Amino acid sequence: MQFLEQNIKGLCTKFGVDFNQFMADFQVDSVGELTMIDLEAFAEENEVDLYSLLYKPLFVLDHLKPLLAKIKLLILDVDGVLTDAGMYYTESGDQVKKYNSKDGMAILEAQKQGLQIGIISSAFVDKMVINRANTLRIKYVYVGREPKMDILNQWCTDLGLTLDQVAMIGDDINDLPIMEAVGFSCCPADAVQVVKHTVDVVLNLKGGKGCVRELIDNYLLEQPLGSSQKN
Repeated sequence: MQFLEQNIKGLCTKFGVDFNQFMADFQVDSVGELTMIDLEAFAEENEVDLYSLLYKPLFVLDHLKPLLAKIKLLILDVDGVLTDAGMYYTESGDQVKKYNSKDGMAILEAQKQGLQIGIISSAFVDKMVINRANTLRIKYVYVGREPKMDILNQWCTDLGLTLDQVAMIGDDINDLPIMEAVGFSCCPADAVQVVKHTVDVVLNLKGGKGCVRELIDNYLLEQPLGSSQKN
């Protein structure tokens, strides 16, 4: 639990709580003395995943900055990342997908700032994914059953990039080969456990609920979108 103390301190700072007073309230001298019940309550109160609180960096720590500084290409999964992983059908049997507009805004703006973005999806229906990619002006799109690493390696060759210049956000086991190979990986809050255990960062938001916006705002851009604009 090497990140626990820094995570608690970071959350205390974020929400204006004095860390020493926090420790006094729980009548402990170190975070290692907090019980699992204490930690579960703290995680729930601050709307963070318990596993992430214990084992993952919730804030951009120094050890992540060199990794993030190299990133030139962001790879997105679709189901469970850009969507909530739900399967929606019309009365006629056509499948539809629900996307998040905040994710879309972040993707458009990140590309304006020079970040390349690609979609690699194992979905069976490609038309909806391609339509969404076209709307967001994403040039690199693959929907199909080929190994995801094969697709990514070809794109890296085309772009003249190495794998340590790639970031990936995914939510399930079919994303693991890329996640284990690239320079930076993350997942939504509701990803499967084996993915949470693999990635560099578990985000606070769920798939389809703005997790891509969270990633781009907090990790891939120097400043969150709109932070330099006057109110």
